[in-house]
Amino acid sequence: MKSINLVAVGLGAVAGLLSMVFAGLIGLAVLWLGARFGIDTGQTVTWAVLALALFGGEHVAGYVAGRLVPPFFARMHGAVAALAVYAVVAAFSLVAGSPASPLTLAGFALVAAIIGHVAGAFGGRPRPTDPS
Repeated sequence: MKSINLVAVGLGAVAGLLSMVFAGLIGLAVLWLGARFGIDTGQTVTWAVLALALFGGEHVAGYVAGRLVPPFFARMHGAVAALAVYAVVAAFSLVAGSPASPLTLAGFALVAAIIGHVAGAFGGRPRPTDPS
């Protein structure tokens, strides 16, 4: 029985976390520009940026992990990498005092696994051969 390639999962998780930081910085710049020019963005834009950063980071993690393993194992590795990203985010939010219930955490973990599974499937697609 094959085991999980921890290098692929780790690299996927790191790539996902870095993409989350990048998306968060872009969102912060958009919010700053809105405040600078007097546009009231409100909380809706803030939550949209956070959701985009979280789900985008999970997608990147799954894609990278799926890309680094054979296609047959891509979906599993994508889901594990996305769950690793979610575990880091959930741990930080709980330490910061988030009142999230266990059911909410489990629901978002399921969403992370699904996003990583789909992204791993995209990452594990057969690559076209080089016509040289």
